[in-house]
Amino acid sequence: MADGGAKAGGLLPPLPQAGGAGGVPAQPRQGERKGIASLFGRFGLASLSSAIVSVSHLAVQLFSIHHLGTAAIGTLAFLLVIIQFGYSLSNALVATPYTIAVNQTDDADQAGFDFFFPMNLMLSLSQGVICAAIAWVTASPLAALAFGLAGTLSLIRWFGRSNAYAHHAPARAARSDLAYAGTIVAGLLIASRTGADLAGIGGMLVAASLAGLLPFGLAYLRRHAAMSPVRAFGAYRPVWRDQSAWTLVGVLSTEATSNSHSYIVTLLAGPAAFAPIAVGMLFFRPVNVCITALTQLERPRMTRAVARGDHDAAIRAERLFMGALIFLWLATCVLAAVVLYGFPGLILKPALDHAQVATAVALCALLSLVQCIQTPMSVLTQARRAFRPLATQSLRSCGVGIVAVTLLTLAVAPIFSIAGVVLSQLVMMLGIWALDRKWRRERQRGEG
Repeated sequence: MADGGAKAGGLLPPLPQAGGAGGVPAQPRQGERKGIASLFGRFGLASLSSAIVSVSHLAVQLFSIHHLGTAAIGTLAFLLVIIQFGYSLSNALVATPYTIAVNQTDDADQAGFDFFFPMNLMLSLSQGVICAAIAWVTASPLAALAFGLAGTLSLIRWFGRSNAYAHHAPARAARSDLAYAGTIVAGLLIASRTGADLAGIGGMLVAASLAGLLPFGLAYLRRHAAMSPVRAFGAYRPVWRDQSAWTLVGVLSTEATSNSHSYIVTLLAGPAAFAPIAVGMLFFRPVNVCITALTQLERPRMTRAVARGDHDAAIRAERLFMGALIFLWLATCVLAAVVLYGFPGLILKPALDHAQVATAVALCALLSLVQCIQTPMSVLTQARRAFRPLATQSLRSCGVGIVAVTLLTLAVAPIFSIAGVVLSQLVMMLGIWALDRKWRRERQRGEG
């Protein structure tokens, strides 16, 4: 089982290189150029719509910096981290297995996968309860109601995007993103005149999620009631046994690694100490959103390439995916530097220390770069169905991250907790790289 990734790919017969037999060099290069243009066209659509959503979230947090107290800023940032964690859970438990299932063959029986939708509904309701509880304890009952609904609807919309990407309909997901972001912008324009508290911001997220569900239609929503929860659990059991259990271990350990500073700093030092970190994370939220969106876009294509034995196509997609992410990262770094040193008033208020925020931005930039390199390798490893080895690597990095973040928070300063996350992500990246090297060596031996 530990060699699942290699076996998933190595037993499939290699296909001829794109461009045909005869070794004519011009045809493969021409085909590659067309493939690259097509792939970057897909990246452009997914990146643009995701970037618009990210800009709307940026506007929400900028609004909160200027209209909420320091503790409320930290609470909002923490709730957004929880919602982002819900996206990761959705990817592990429903979105990724659903995408892989419907892309294994060209004539998949769609009705046979209806059980994923009730499972998504139960996951969405669970996140809503968690968000409501956090808002109740840290803010108010009204904020609890707003963020409970926002947490639930956000995951229902998220799986709608995953469903669109799984069926190679990125335009539908883009329309959802545009409706979502447009509603937030409209809400902020109103709030800039009337004012808004934490509960009001939660209400904006609820309205935006409802608007974002419109492009998916009533048919998508009805599928969430396609069968009873008991039947859905029964149909889901093989998926859990073969795939989701391992991806869940990976997600939980990755979450404990990548966002351990969010939880540990908030618990040990309070929301106010997390505020400078939240501002640093704010700059690289566009990269995080694009990482997630492009992962949804490229996972079906990598899965199909691996399933039909076209490993070279999967590797090319991985490299282009990584190149696109690094380009986005560079652009974000330039924008962050311009805003931080040219227009600091946009993000800073007197209660926030400029030096601490600058340190947080630099550390978040390093963390984001590691994630941009790691994610394409991880997606390709998942396409090879090496879920257990990935979970093992994630657990290893998790242990490193929790220890490093806790020690840095207590012994140095909360702001340097981000460095502990960087260390743990480096451990994870090197582990995935080792899995990839092992798979390629075994494939070469199999072909030889």
